[in-house]
Parts: sequence; structure tokens; C-alpha cells
Amino acid sequence: MKTVNDLFILEGMKDSVVLAGHRGLTRNVQFVNISDTPDVINFLNENHLLLSTGYAFKDDPELFCELIRQMHNLNCSGLVIKINRFFKELPTEVKLLADDLAFPIIDLPTKHTLGEVSRHILNYLNDAEAEQLYYALHVQKEFSDMMIKGYSLTALIEQLGHFLSRPTLLLNHRGEKIAHSHDFRMDSMKIVEQEIIAKVKEDLTAARAGCTFTVPSREHQSISTFSVQTKRQHPSMLVIVDSMTLPYPSSQMAIEQAGNVITFTIIKEQAIEENSRLLKNNFFDDLIENRIHSDEEILSRANYYGLNEDLSNICIVCTVDQKGQNYEDLQLYEKKAGELYNSIYDQLEDEIVHSNLEGVLFTKEKYFVMILQYADGNEADPNEVTEFVNKCQASLQGDYSISFGVSNTVQSIKDITTAYSEACEAIMSGYDMNMLGFINFYKMKELEDLLNTIPKKDLKALYENTLKSLAHPKTKENQELVKTIQVYLDSQCEISETSRRLFIHRNTVKYRIEKAEELLSCSFRDPAHSLRIRVALLIGSILKEQES
Repeated sequence: MKTVNDLFILEGMKDSVVLAGHRGLTRNVQFVNISDTPDVINFLNENHLLLSTGYAFKDDPELFCELIRQMHNLNCSGLVIKINRFFKELPTEVKLLADDLAFPIIDLPTKHTLGEVSRHILNYLNDAEAEQLYYALHVQKEFSDMMIKGYSLTALIEQLGHFLSRPTLLLNHRGEKIAHSHDFRMDSMKIVEQEIIAKVKEDLTAARAGCTFTVPSREHQSISTFSVQTKRQHPSMLVIVDSMTLPYPSSQMAIEQAGNVITFTIIKEQAIEENSRLLKNNFFDDLIENRIHSDEEILSRANYYGLNEDLSNICIVCTVDQKGQNYEDLQLYEKKAGELYNSIYDQLEDEIVHSNLEGVLFTKEKYFVMILQYADGNEADPNEVTEFVNKCQASLQGDYSISFGVSNTVQSIKDITTAYSEACEAIMSGYDMNMLGFINFYKMKELEDLLNTIPKKDLKALYENTLKSLAHPKTKENQELVKTIQVYLDSQCEISETSRRLFIHRNTVKYRIEKAEELLSCSFRDPAHSLRIRVALLIGSILKEQES
């Protein structure tokens, strides 16, 4: 229930003066009555406030005092009177009695009508929410004007703290401070700020949704968080100290209206950030496509976007697997796809921050690209990289599977092009094996891997042209010749070693090698011939695997 003291914020009452009974301003007010009749006491009740010109007792201070006693006995709220209408001043005996009974008598300026003041008070008493809504709209207008004029988030939070008369913080979706009201500049409040941020980070999900808690240094005051939606997947947060006892007419509606304007301001800043992100991605694209020809420009632009030339680098690319019903549905809704990719970008950015790694996030075509940096000359710790990528994947996996490709370490920013190619090759090799939702580290291709990329008919032609009649040995003698060639080449053309491995005499080895060289028209000691025969033998094993 409102008190007499609460009424002084209203139109008309703002200009009023308390003539007597100051201690009674805490009396409750439930209804307003207007009357100038001598028998007005018959129409009053507990918590009623009387508005009058005082005409009925203008010449009778005794009658005036009797009315005050009767109203006090009924526990009425007080008397609002136009003292200058029929009195020059409040009679002394009335003032003394009102002071003694702590019964408030308030002088209403003649420029205000009793009906006007009664309407304001009744609206306030019977529909306090309407008054709060009016104030919330006032707050929205003030904040909208500030936003249009380009005020910063710091200025908006300072103004909100002023409107609410409460310390106010703005935190991002990670629980990091964006801005605070001047209250937190005091040494005592700096501790409170640290405790609030720590508490928010303990349970970000609850804080983002809006919750109330206490901190050790302010156990007697509740602290509340309010969600501030932005373009990010997770909202930012307004934090207000002692928000449960906001001074009238402040209300949670006022906080919500201010929060809406703060949302628009954050979105505006995020649009600027997105433009910066576009320029950053353009640099990365220029770097990868070798469109920057000056080393000095490469290093200068790389440094601007957070890449340190003195650190070694590893490249991690990730993308949404382009298979499955969910992905096909996603392609039909451009807005939904945009939201998903923005969400992935934000989450990867969060993971880099939380992991305490030196890293920069880019995008190129369908890939999200993370460049992690390590102390110069140091190889990235495979376990650390694996743990980081596993965390990224765990946070992203949901309705859509996400796959990662990881490069080897490169020492120079100029070599990031190589690292990017390796990471892309790692992810594509996973898809070649029909994998989904995988993490694949780049491995340099062996000769066998390279040969596997050549069409089978070409492999077969090279194999048969090189080994001729020994390509498909049918007799036991030819089979022994092929086996001897293989061991002989593996033994670096050492007859003794070949003899030992095959458990045959040295002369037998010499005989077989001479015969094989004659059939193939080559010398095994010639590096070019030797290489050609080795490759042919490897192709033979590949063809056998493919046929089996």
C-alpha cells in the first residue's frame, strides 16, 4: 500500500508543502475523498485521504481540531487543504494538535484543482501499473534519443543506473564486462563487481535467462540479471543490484524498455564488427590465393588482424557436413542457414577465448578457419590441439554434424597458405572415406597414397610395360625371379644380403638378377631403372589389393 509520502511524485502534489504532522507521512493511503461539508467525518474511513478547501471550519478552529481528532481516531491518512483559499495560515492550535498526533496536513497551491489532484492520486492508487508503464515509456524515449544521438553503451548504462538509482552492469554473453555505472568506480563496489562476474560465470545459462542471487559482500541485497537479446546465439546480460526494491515509479517494465534500446545499440555495434570481420576475411582470402605480393604488406595486415609474425602456426578448418536430411532442409531456409553459421562462428570464437590459446578466426567459402599460434619454433602439442578440437566439436554438434581438418605446424605467416591446404586436404580425405562428424589430422601422402589416386587402367599399363613378361608370372621360375628382384632392391642391390634373406646361394642370386635384367632390358644398379622397377612392384601389390 502507498503512503502519503509516495504521493509527492504526482502532478499537483509535487508543489505541495507539509504544514504539520510530518511524522505521519508514513500513513497508508487507500482512497481519496473530496468534501467541504461539516459532517464529512461520516463519509471517511481508515486510510482515506481528505481533500478540502477548509470552508466548513474557516471561522471555527475548534471544529477544525475536532475533525483532526476524529480523522486520527479513524486512522485516516491525512488532510490536503488549500490553505490560502479561506485561511491566511494554518491555525496554531490545529498545527500543534496535528504535530502531536503525527497527522499530516498538506497545503495544496490554489493553481491546482481538488478534482485534478484527486484524479492523479486515484490513478496512482488504483492503477499503479499504468503509472509505471508511463514511466517505462518515458525511459524508452530518453534512451531512444540517446541511441539516435550516438551515445555509447557506457553512457546508456550510466543513465539506466541513474533512472533506477541502482548500481548497474552490462555483461556480454560470456559474462565479461562491457560497461558499468559510476557506482562501481568506488573501491568497495569493485569487490562487488568481481563477485557478481564470478557468480554469473558459475552458471551462465541461468544468468542469460534471468535470475536473482546474492554475493558475499552484499548478502542483504538481491542481485538480478536481465536478458539482453542480440544477434549472437546467446544474449548479453544487464545486472542490477537490489532490483527487487526499485524506487517508484521505476519497474521491471522500465528495465525492459531500456534493455530494448541497449539491444539495438549492441546490434549496431555488432554490425560494425561484422564489417570488420568481412575485411578480415578478405585479407585471409588474399593471403591464401597469393594476391598479396609484398612480404611487408602480408606481415603488416596479418599483425593488424591479430597474427604475430614471431609465432609458429597451425590451421584448423571446420564445416557443417553436407549430408543428411537436416542439412537438406537447412538449404531451403536461407535465414536459418545464416543463423546457424553465425552461431558456429560465435561458439568457435568463445572456445578460442576460453582455451587461453593465441588464435584468430576467419571464414573462407564453406570453411571456418582457426589459426592457432605457438611460441616461435615450437611444434603444436598434439594432445593440446586434440583436446581443443574435441571441445569445439562437442559444443557445436547438435542437429548437424561438424567435421574438422588439422594441418601440421608451419613456422611463418607466409606458410599459412600451405597449412590451410593441408587442413582442407585432411577434411576432404575424411569425406573420401565416407566419414561424418570426424576430426582428421593431415598426413603427408606416401607413394602408395599417391598411386592410389591414379586411374586403375593407367596403373596397370605402367605395371605391364615395366615388368613385361614378369608382370603376370605363371611359372614357378618367373615367380622366383620377381621375388628375388623385390628382395634385391630392398637390400640396396647387395647380393650377400639378398642371399641371406632368401636362404639361397650367392651364385643363384647373381644368376637370377642377370636373367631378370636381360628380360627387362635394364640395369638394377641404374637409379632411374631401379626406381621404375620399384614403383612397378608397388603398383603390383596395389592391383592385387584392389582385385581381392
